[in-house]
Amino acid sequence: MSEKARKLFDALDLNEDGELTRVEVISALRSKGPMLAARGDLPFWGVGDADASSALFDAADANGDAVLTFEEFAAVVDRRFGW
Repeated sequence: MSEKARKLFDALDLNEDGELTRVEVISALRSKGPMLAARGDLPFWGVGDADASSALFDAADANGDAVLTFEEFAAVVDRRFGW
């Protein structure tokens, strides 16, 4: 798992509980996405609308429990973002 995935996960974990919910991912990408992209922590094309953020969440939620662990998240973003 990449260090970039950890940094992005932590930035999206708004309540700092070690898991991501769909609402957190959508909210955080909308509010922090452009800043994260400008810093190089997220590809510019990774900043999308709510539908794109929701689709990223669905792709990462491997066990279907509606929360993302770091491992689930990292497996998808490392592959999708080429990290």
